[in-house]
Amino acid sequence: PSPLQEWELVVLGKLKWNLAAVTPHDFIEHILRKLPLPKDKLLLIRKHAQTFIALCATDFNFAMYPPSMIATGSVGAAICGLQLDDGDSLTDLLAKITNTDVDCLKACQEQIEAVLVNSLRQVRQQQQQSNPSKTVDELDQASTPTDVRDINL
Repeated sequence: PSPLQEWELVVLGKLKWNLAAVTPHDFIEHILRKLPLPKDKLLLIRKHAQTFIALCATDFNFAMYPPSMIATGSVGAAICGLQLDDGDSLTDLLAKITNTDVDCLKACQEQIEAVLVNSLRQVRQQQQQSNPSKTVDELDQASTPTDVRDINL
């Protein structure tokens, strides 16, 4: 087994496959630790951010963003969606924490929120087609899915 593993590493090296890729999930904890957030809300914010990251993985528009930007935008969108922020100071703080441009971060966060809106709209349309007896009020009570398994793509 040992020589086989060595040859596998040689092949992977020749193919230039990076098996130690950094993902947006790697940044979430670092970002959350530096934010002044209530401790009882951290789990919920983390779950929302992870859901946003999963949504970003399904949209080609996020292919050009670095993982740190997707993670930062996802945390920002999660905090804004839960109404735990106080305006632009959150975006400024997130940009400072990750050393990114504020305008780029705002654009990324807006794209993340737009992906969520589109996803919820598609779910709503599917629900209306499958069960037309539900009232509009029941469908308007949609919220951010907090578990990746709750996203219907």
